[in-house]
Amino acid sequence: MKHTKIATTAVIALLLFSAAPGIVAAVEHVSGGPSLTGTATNNEFVPGTEDTISLYIQNNGDLDRGGPTAYEQRVQIARSVSLDVDDNGTPIEVHTDHYPAGTVRMGSNGPYPIEVTVPEGTEPGTYHLKVTAHYDHTSDVYYQQGRENLRYENDDNVETFNIPVVVTDRAAFEVVDTRTDVNVAQRGEYSVTMKNTGSEVAKNAVVKVASQSTDVSFGASGQTATTTVSRWEPNETKTLTYSAAVADTTGVHNYSVPVSVEFDDADGVTRQSNRLVSTLRPQPKQTFSIRNVDASLRIGRKDGTLTGTVVNDGSERVSNATLALSAKGTDATFDQQQYALGELDAGESVHFAFNGGSIPKTANVSSLPLTFTVNYDNDYGDRYPSDGHTVAVPVAPHENQFDITAVGTVPSGTRGDTPKGSDWTPLTLQVTNNGEETVHNIRPSIVFETQYFQRPIESNYRTSHIETLAPGETKTVTYAVSASATSGGTTYPLDMVVTYEEPNGVTRQTMDYTVPIRIAESDSLPLLPIGGGAVILAGLLIGGFIWLRRD
Repeated sequence: MKHTKIATTAVIALLLFSAAPGIVAAVEHVSGGPSLTGTATNNEFVPGTEDTISLYIQNNGDLDRGGPTAYEQRVQIARSVSLDVDDNGTPIEVHTDHYPAGTVRMGSNGPYPIEVTVPEGTEPGTYHLKVTAHYDHTSDVYYQQGRENLRYENDDNVETFNIPVVVTDRAAFEVVDTRTDVNVAQRGEYSVTMKNTGSEVAKNAVVKVASQSTDVSFGASGQTATTTVSRWEPNETKTLTYSAAVADTTGVHNYSVPVSVEFDDADGVTRQSNRLVSTLRPQPKQTFSIRNVDASLRIGRKDGTLTGTVVNDGSERVSNATLALSAKGTDATFDQQQYALGELDAGESVHFAFNGGSIPKTANVSSLPLTFTVNYDNDYGDRYPSDGHTVAVPVAPHENQFDITAVGTVPSGTRGDTPKGSDWTPLTLQVTNNGEETVHNIRPSIVFETQYFQRPIESNYRTSHIETLAPGETKTVTYAVSASATSGGTTYPLDMVVTYEEPNGVTRQTMDYTVPIRIAESDSLPLLPIGGGAVILAGLLIGGFIWLRRD
């Protein structure tokens, strides 16, 4: 494009450089300006489409007088370019009617997004939008060879050009609705309902959804998933379903999901749909709460219980749920680490109980941190763990399940060389139930850790039986025992364990009890063992007889 300038260039040049001393060098100059035209891509639509045209500006430049390359480039660059877009009397609705394009250099510049709407009922054909470009530029550069004296003459200009918009008569699509049952941190299904709003059938349509976030994934590939429709009639609505997953790192909010449709038109030509966007909003994360936790744990006991309630606080039903109990980092153990909860509807609660809570005698705690985790299946059979819930449960101080005390003493000198040669005497023990429940089939048993001649006490039978024992109730049991002659006046620590049944039928065994047994002094000579003892006794008798004869 030619640019008109005032014909006083020579005068201006002389005035600009006449002050230079000595011989005046020749004044030269470069002149020209930008030359803008427009093109568009993504400009083919069907009626009822709202989309974005990609506008490109081509600057071919217009050089009136050449010179150094840098000066030629300067006069052909358009600065502070603003684009005004007008519907030009067409039915096309232009939403981006002004766009600040900035600097437009030589060659292709863009794209500049122009949002438009092609209304329903628009007749097929090619329409032209008018684009008006306003800009500043340098029209002339004056210079002298070998000198740094430069002078610029600036100008502003306006150029107008048209860009085409093509409206075709073929299949077109819109998103009607979206649904999902995907919970945060789970996999599920995402459904998109779409309608062919065009006037032609679409064949062999491939509908693709794409994730724009690392928090959302589709199908096996993670970023995209596709499904096919062999034939899609005009005005026909279809619901397409995709496998989707939402990461545990996200919250509940809308995610934009672009949808594209590639299809064959009525002539068998492969077409691409206009740009479509759907929305995925995941369901809240499946959560549970642990409530009403009650514990009867005691140091030194193995019969502790742990009860409470699990509540499904999520929005979905879960199945095959189990409650996992972890006492990691503590000395506590339980008979089981899993409790079956079964199926839980949203908002439903279920009771749980863990038995056999054991705390060793050496523990020095008043409470224990126990962690509960719910493992469950969703509607698709996928198994997931819930977040862990840590609860501090109280631990009572040490108290034995039973108190065992001896009644009376055991006479010494009743044990023979062998158990068969012993003179057995009764040992009566009192057994008291310190627990909170009635127990059954109580069997207190004597435990010897040493050999027969290494301990002062022996028992003919070592286990007794009590049918039932209510809380706080005391009953007696009797054993046949014997004690060595040398143990009189001492106290022997008798070790015992108790086996019993809880009300639920579970059999348990206590930790060791130590019962002090008092051994009384014997009123007679100690029994000597047969053999060497008999020889000594005979020798004493003979010696006594000889001594008497001497008198």
